[in-house]
Amino acid sequence: MKQFLNIWQRVLAALVLICLASVTSHAQQPDEAVVVESAAQSSYLPARKQVYDIVIMGDVLGTGLWAGMNRFVETEDRVTVTGRIQENSGLARPKLYNWAKAADNLLESRPFDVAAIMLGANDARDINTPDGFLRFGSDEWRKAYAEQINALVSALKKHKVAIYWIGVPPMRRKSYDTAMKVVAEVERQVMAERGVRYIDLRLLLADSDDNYTDRGDDGTGTIVRLRSRNGVKFIAGGNDRLAVELMKLVRADIAIADGAGGGPAVVPLQEEIILTPEELAALPAFVAERPGAEAPVKIEPAQLPGLNYTEIARVNEDAIKRAAREGLTLFDKVRSSTVPGSAARLLFMDGVWPDAPADRFDSFSVVKDPASTAQ
Repeated sequence: MKQFLNIWQRVLAALVLICLASVTSHAQQPDEAVVVESAAQSSYLPARKQVYDIVIMGDVLGTGLWAGMNRFVETEDRVTVTGRIQENSGLARPKLYNWAKAADNLLESRPFDVAAIMLGANDARDINTPDGFLRFGSDEWRKAYAEQINALVSALKKHKVAIYWIGVPPMRRKSYDTAMKVVAEVERQVMAERGVRYIDLRLLLADSDDNYTDRGDDGTGTIVRLRSRNGVKFIAGGNDRLAVELMKLVRADIAIADGAGGGPAVVPLQEEIILTPEELAALPAFVAERPGAEAPVKIEPAQLPGLNYTEIARVNEDAIKRAAREGLTLFDKVRSSTVPGSAARLLFMDGVWPDAPADRFDSFSVVKDPASTAQ
């Protein structure tokens, strides 16, 4: 009995570490597709707030990002989203639409905390200057294009807005994709120089050979079609993926602004809790019943040291969103799926904690003296 209790005390300690790992993993692990500011800055957001107002600024692809964000924030209580879209605009033709001036005017009339920028899809063109046209991709063009990007960044920083720049994605047509690589290269360089968050969609969405693909992870682990048939725009699944990537960064920065981003790094669980083979053999297997599954999911004790504990403990955000669309919390959803008369139904619906079987080591019920019942 004492041996079992000692083992389970250690397992409970492991579960606590799992929860801590899942809470801090997003805020502490950098994304390889993101260029971030110096670690010396304590908070990327300008001020700590309960609700942050986000404005999406962009071209035709920005329209899709705005749509994805609108769906994503239905269950978010820390952000609001609006958009300023000019579908045919870009940064290579400021006479047609000057984004730096437009951003300055917008922020003069209405303050925002965050600006998510998605521009560049229309910029594979020469730049017209008083001295003539600058050929696309030339050194002179790159310098002039960087100046336009810098002008927009400066206009936003003037109003103390946190900037998240979403890079141009891979494109299906080869010549267009090659041009977008040039645009993305200049964008990324300026963001690194100005200390701006940059989401590199080529790293996130290209295949293993750095080529265009219309399918990918929608942000929930499901592989779906992301791009439209024209090889440029995103469809709903792709726009949702853009929103997921943006909100990963925003959420992490909100956590830092709230004071939740500091503290020591999480030590991997298997370095904290090490069970001997004998202790593992004494533990029962964990079994999870899943509706519709062919067989229960079973995790043997010997598998525990090799599992990714953070992934096991992480909340399924997609399940939360699906429940919210039905007007339920995730807990309500779990309760509604329990079987009538089961121990789970008694626990979740009535709050009745099930009794442990009397012959199990975690049963603390009082056992009568056999001699007292022999009369």
